[in-house]
Amino acid sequence: MAHRPQPPHRDWRPGQDDGDDWPVDPGRPLGLRLLALVGALAFVMLGISSLLPVLQRPQQPPSLPTQPPTAVTPSTAPSHAS
Repeated sequence: MAHRPQPPHRDWRPGQDDGDDWPVDPGRPLGLRLLALVGALAFVMLGISSLLPVLQRPQQPPSLPTQPPTAVTPSTAPSHAS
């Protein structure tokens, strides 16, 4: 298998050879970095929200009253006529 020569780095210009074998990676643009950060935060929040029901203590249902309250109607209201 023949060895294919690698193309020069895009920032490389003739006459700028400083003897360094590894080209410097300029990194990603700021927009892509922010997009990756938002995606990572969304992934973390999704994981946290899916684990919260498992980590919470079970809530006790509210206790039911033993006798339902009776409504006061005009026919059952005590009369104060003297």
